[in-house]
Amino acid sequence: MRKVIVLGAGLTGLSAAFHLRRYGVDPVVLEREEVVGGACRTLEQDGFAFDLTGHLLHLGREESRRLVTELGIARRLRSLARRAGIAVAGTVTPYPIQINTHRLPPAIRRECLLGALVAREQPEAPQSGPFADWALSRFGEGLCRLFFFPYNQKLFCAEARDFTAAWVGRFVPRPRLEDLVDGALGLFRQPVGYNATFLYPRQGGIRLLADTLAQHVPGLRLGSTVRRLHLRERALELASGETLGWETLIATVPLSHLCRMTDDLPPGPRAAATRLRAVAVVNLNLGVEGPPPRREHWLYVPEARFPFYRIGFPSNHGKVAPPGCHTLSVEVSVPAGTPAPPDVWGRCLDGLEELGLLRRERIATRLEARVDPGYVVFDAALESAVSTLREAFAAAGVRLAGRWASWKYSAMEDALLDGAKVAEEVAP
Repeated sequence: MRKVIVLGAGLTGLSAAFHLRRYGVDPVVLEREEVVGGACRTLEQDGFAFDLTGHLLHLGREESRRLVTELGIARRLRSLARRAGIAVAGTVTPYPIQINTHRLPPAIRRECLLGALVAREQPEAPQSGPFADWALSRFGEGLCRLFFFPYNQKLFCAEARDFTAAWVGRFVPRPRLEDLVDGALGLFRQPVGYNATFLYPRQGGIRLLADTLAQHVPGLRLGSTVRRLHLRERALELASGETLGWETLIATVPLSHLCRMTDDLPPGPRAAATRLRAVAVVNLNLGVEGPPPRREHWLYVPEARFPFYRIGFPSNHGKVAPPGCHTLSVEVSVPAGTPAPPDVWGRCLDGLEELGLLRRERIATRLEARVDPGYVVFDAALESAVSTLREAFAAAGVRLAGRWASWKYSAMEDALLDGAKVAEEVAP
């Protein structure tokens, strides 16, 4: 039997292992943490369940729905129609903002609508170019000044001209002319976007999916930290001193981490690795007494005076708090590898109070987590750097799979599908 190792037990790694077993391959799955899920896991504290940032399951493909049914968790998931908003200009308007400007102050609404109409008369800039050019050509100056520039600059910790729009894909819908007008008048009522509906566990948090997949992966080894990869020998060394060889290694860990642990990466790929840019997400979680302060599932917060870019209300998805309590999830972006600002908790609590979302005396517990990297920064160097690294690793039987190893932007469903795809490609 072929020696196949899967590096990382997040959704992509678990999906790859699950599907490999269908082809008669029993891989060894190495995970440095003591729990599965990677970035898609749930932490528990004082009776509260906190997901690592906002993880919601959007299933657009039939094979994904079949997998959920096969795993036996379909009845443990709730189907929810998205309720998301944008806290801006002293109000909360529904998401996506480009077709929901009716709650904005009249002067701002007018600026957004006129800018969008002018933009429609111009050719759309390519997604491979600066995000600023693409956003202006698609949405116009008003919407860009109000939301698209400040929000994405806050998220990516960079100016809107310093990253591209190559990541947007299906994630940022373009409205029709009639949608813009209806949105300004409060008449737009249609669900829109890839995440218009989503699934979420009825209780216990998003860990349900990874935990269930792991039950079907007998070769899972938790607490197994890889110290070094040796490409020429096709072998890896664990922190325990154990050495494992591979014919095929499916890497699902962040590409930047994979490069650092590879001791014989050639000079060209090593230089390419220095061009990988990302941000980390500092996730501040609060367990709070009382009901959720709003009915939305999450809010985007573009204004620069607030340190966070998104606030989640997971208790509006499922049961993740003791009776009479709720949870808040606050996300702050910082450059990858850098610490959170020393005053981040204080500024976030101030911001939540200013928005009317929190009374400090009701905080029952707090937990800080970090996802690093959290988002890839798509700049002009990314495509060439990733291509160079993919080729170098492939020459040693290393396949890059999933959001982190492929250094891309994608959702939970994509992780499951990426795992299934690489399993099919690797299987004999």
